Amino acid sequence: MADVFVSYSRADAPQAAKIAESLKAAGYDVWWDSELLPHHAFAAFIEQEIRAARAVVVVWSQQAVASQWVRAEADLARSQGKLVQVSVDRCALPLPFNQYQAADLRSWKGDPADARWTKVVASVAQLTARPAEALATPATSSRSGGWAGGRARLWAFGGLAACVVLAIGGLWLARSALQPPARGTRIAIRPYQTIGGTAAIHDFATGLSESLQDTLNQDRLPTVSSSDAQTLTGPDLPARLKALDVGLVLSGTVQADGDTVTVRTRLEDPLHHATLWTADVSGPGVQLEPLQARIGARTVAVLGCSAQALNRESGIADADVLALFLNACDLAETSHHGAADDKTANAMLEAMREVARKAPNFAAAHSILAKHDAFLVDSLPGQSAALRQEAAREAHKAQDLDPKDPDAFVTFGLLESPLNFAERESWFRQALAVDSSWPHANGFLGNVMQDLGRLDEASALYQRAASVNPLSTDWGDMAAYGLILVGNTKQADLELTRISALWPQDLSVWRFQLTSLIAQHRWADALAHLDTANSDPLIESEFPLKRWRAEIDALNTRNAGALAERRQLDLTKLVAAPDRAIQSLSLLGFVDDAFAVAAHYQPVQPDGTDAPGFLFGPETAALRRDPRFMSLANKFGLPQYWRASGKWPDFCAEPGLPYNCEAEAAKLKPVSGLFPQTH
Repeated sequence: MADVFVSYSRADAPQAAKIAESLKAAGYDVWWDSELLPHHAFAAFIEQEIRAARAVVVVWSQQAVASQWVRAEADLARSQGKLVQVSVDRCALPLPFNQYQAADLRSWKGDPADARWTKVVASVAQLTARPAEALATPATSSRSGGWAGGRARLWAFGGLAACVVLAIGGLWLARSALQPPARGTRIAIRPYQTIGGTAAIHDFATGLSESLQDTLNQDRLPTVSSSDAQTLTGPDLPARLKALDVGLVLSGTVQADGDTVTVRTRLEDPLHHATLWTADVSGPGVQLEPLQARIGARTVAVLGCSAQALNRESGIADADVLALFLNACDLAETSHHGAADDKTANAMLEAMREVARKAPNFAAAHSILAKHDAFLVDSLPGQSAALRQEAAREAHKAQDLDPKDPDAFVTFGLLESPLNFAERESWFRQALAVDSSWPHANGFLGNVMQDLGRLDEASALYQRAASVNPLSTDWGDMAAYGLILVGNTKQADLELTRISALWPQDLSVWRFQLTSLIAQHRWADALAHLDTANSDPLIESEFPLKRWRAEIDALNTRNAGALAERRQLDLTKLVAAPDRAIQSLSLLGFVDDAFAVAAHYQPVQPDGTDAPGFLFGPETAALRRDPRFMSLANKFGLPQYWRASGKWPDFCAEPGLPYNCEAEAAKLKPVSGLFPQTH
C-alpha cells in the first residue's frame, strides 16, 4: 500500500500528476487512480487504498468541489486524521473542509523549493512520520519575514507555538517503565451528563462526546469508539483498558444557568483513578455550536501541549506530577503563554517549576520552563535578569538529560539579542535539525525572517508552525499575520475569524484583525473593529485605543486639520516609542517626518534592544520605497547582514522600486557594537 493517496477531479489530472510526481521525487510511495488496474472494483479498491495510506492529499478545485467522489474521499481522510488539502484554483472549500488549512498551489510550477510546496511536504512528512528531502533548507535564497518580543509588543507577534509536537502513530500517550502497568495509547470519550436544562441542552450534551471524538481524530489523537468507551466499567476495568489500549478518559457535565451554559470537561487516568485535568468553558445557550468548537479546541490544545509528558515510553508516570504538567499547559494555552497578564504568567511558571522539581529526570519539564522563561523576559521586566538565568540553567539541564531536546535550542535562540540574526537563526535551525516539524523552531525562525524582511519565507514558516495544531492560537495568529505581510489579507481574515471563534478572548487575534483592516485601508471597518474593544476591558488596558481611533479617523476622513494634529502628536508625544512614531507617521503619509524621527532613533537602549520587524509591516510600506530606508535599516545592522549572507529582503525585488538595494547598501558604513551577548 502507498504512503500517500492523491484525490482529485478528473478535470484536474495534469495538476494531480504534477503533485503525485513531486511527492514521489520527495521519496514517498504515491497512489492515484491512474494506478487503477482494469480488474479492480473501483469504489472498494479506492476505499481500501485511502484507509491504508498514511496521508491523503486532496486537490481542490471548482470541479472537485462539485464531485461527490472527491468529497467522499476527503471525508474519509478527515475522519481518519490524515487529510492534507491543496487548492489549484479560486474555489471556496465546502463544509467542513473550509475549517482546515489548504495550501494555495494555483501558480505553483513544480519547484520543490517553493515555500507553498514545502508546506505540503511538511504535512505529509508529519503524517507519515518519515523525513522528506523537500524539507531541507534550499541552497538558493528564499524570501520571507518574522517577529519577536514580549507582551509589550503583543501586536507584533502571535502566540508561542503548541507546547509539544503531537507524536504520530499513537506513541504519545503516557507510560513509564518505572511504574507498571503502563497507560494505554488511546483516549475514551464518555457521554457528558446534564445538570438540569432543556431538551436542547440534553441534545447538546449527547452530541458533545461525538463532536469531541471527531475533533480528536482530526488532530490525530487516537480514540476508541463510543460503544467501546461504554464498556469501561465494572470489576474487569483493568482488563478492558488493556484490551482496548486505553490510557485516558474524557468526560464531563453540561449545566444551564439562565442564559449561560457551562461545560466542565474532565480528563482522567482510569487505571490509577486520578483526575488529571478539568476545565470549565461557558457560553450563551443560544450559541451552542461555537461553545462546542471552543471545548474541542481547548482540549486538543492542552493535550498537544502535554504530549511529551503523556508519551508512553518517556513521559511522566506519576499521576500527580502529570496533573501539574497539564495544569501548566492549560494556563499557557489560555493566556497566550503568559503574555496576557502577569498574574497568569507567574502562576504558569510556578506550575512548570513544580513539575521540574518533582520530575528532575524529565528533560521536557526543564526545557518547557526554560522556553517560557525566555519568552517572557520582556513581558516581566522586574524579573528579566532572574528569568534569563533560570532559562539558561534549565535549558542546560534539559540538554544534559537529552542532548537533542529541541526546546533547549529554542530557548538559547530566544535568549539572543534581537539583532544577533545569525545566532538566532542558527539555534532555531539546530532545533529543526532534530525535528523539522517542531512548531516553536519554525515559528521563531519565522520571526528572524520577518526581522530580515524575508516575508515570504516567514509566512511559510508560520504556516508550518501552525499546522501542528490548527485548533490552537499557537502560531495560528502568526500564520494569519504572515499572510497579511505577503498581501494575502483575504485568507488572513478568514483564518483570524476562525481562530477568534475558538479563542474569543485572545488579544493578538483582535490586534491582527485590526492590522489586516489597516493594511487594506478599510478605515471605516477598522473604526467599527475598535468599537468591539468596549466588550473586553483587557483590550482597553493593553492597547492605546484612543490614539488609534483618532489616527484611523483622520485617515478615513482625510481631514487636513486632523492629519496635522496626529502628525504633531507623533512628533512630540511618541518620542519614548520612536518605532511606533515612525510607523504612524509613515501610515499618515508624513514620510519626511518619519525619517526625521528615524535619524535620532537608537534601537539599542539601556533597558533592551528593539527588533526591526516593524520596518517590514504594511504600515511602513511608503518608507521602503525611499532610498533613505537603507540608512534606517543600517541602525539595526541589516544591510551588513544582507550583504554578508547574499539574501536580500523581499521588497528589494519589487517591480518599480526607485533604487537598487545592493548599491545603496554598499554606500553605508557598518555599525559596530550592535550585538550584545546575552548568555
